[in-house]
Amino acid sequence: MPIERKYERDLDLLLAEEFAVNPAFAERFKALTKFASEPATIANFWVSKSDSLGESDLIVVYQRGDGSRFGLLIEDKVDANFQPDQAQRYRLRANRDRSDGVYADFELVLCAPDHYLQSRNDLDGFDRQISLEQIAEMLDAEGDARAAYRAGFLKTAGTKRINAWVREDDIATNAFWDAAYDLASHHFPILELKPLKLTRNSAWITIRPHDLPTMPKHVYVSLKGDKGRVDLTFANTTAHMFQQLIKEFLEPKMTVHQTGAAAAIRLKSPEFTIANGIDEGIPKVKAAFEASSRLIQFYRAFRPELDQHAKASTPA
Repeated sequence: MPIERKYERDLDLLLAEEFAVNPAFAERFKALTKFASEPATIANFWVSKSDSLGESDLIVVYQRGDGSRFGLLIEDKVDANFQPDQAQRYRLRANRDRSDGVYADFELVLCAPDHYLQSRNDLDGFDRQISLEQIAEMLDAEGDARAAYRAGFLKTAGTKRINAWVREDDIATNAFWDAAYDLASHHFPILELKPLKLTRNSAWITIRPHDLPTMPKHVYVSLKGDKGRVDLTFANTTAHMFQQLIKEFLEPKMTVHQTGAAAAIRLKSPEFTIANGIDEGIPKVKAAFEASSRLIQFYRAFRPELDQHAKASTPA
């Protein structure tokens, strides 16, 4: 019988078991971190390890052939908010463990449903974000009934919260994005922007002209105004692999980042919020639209190469 409600503790135990008994999973997970190129195997792990600085959901320690070790400190989220200074306290615990010789290096990893990673603006304290959907794909690749069950568990972890969402209508937000739509219609036809109805105070939009594909990769532009960045996004793509393959094509100020289960070619733009108002905010939106247009033109110029390399960077 399927389990309808998933809790963070369920994720902790599921991932811990995979790290403990599934070397292929441990290797695939490591491939999504900064330690991707370093041969290593699992040396130890802890679930819900607590001290005076708080609790780590899952700590996984890998050991290299020369005996040196590195740690992944994993925080699992389904839909809960963060505790005060949660990421900072993870880092303090990690630094203390490093000083004590538990490992020589570490990375803080947040694992959560993709919609959680894409909808929040308070995740920068973590070094790495990996979606539950991306982890599910690792398990699906194993091709047996056990792995398929566990992959399904992860894929549906946030489903009920997604379906319960309702847009909060707001006059100021509507007016702001009506002005942005008018700007795009007259000056940025390349965006093919449609009228926008966003929830209160939302400064994020998705832009996808008709020729940006959905298969085999979903390609779109993600504009996150309050973060000051515009991303040309390739779904289900590993950023560190993608970056190595496309670095010769990148234009000045373009960088590559992992965003949940996707890889993004990023341009910075001025930060803005709805609270800025139309007079102050729309000039910043214009700069973001200029960055969006540049990314779309870049994709069109190098589409065969970008599509090929994104496919080659699909998680194993």
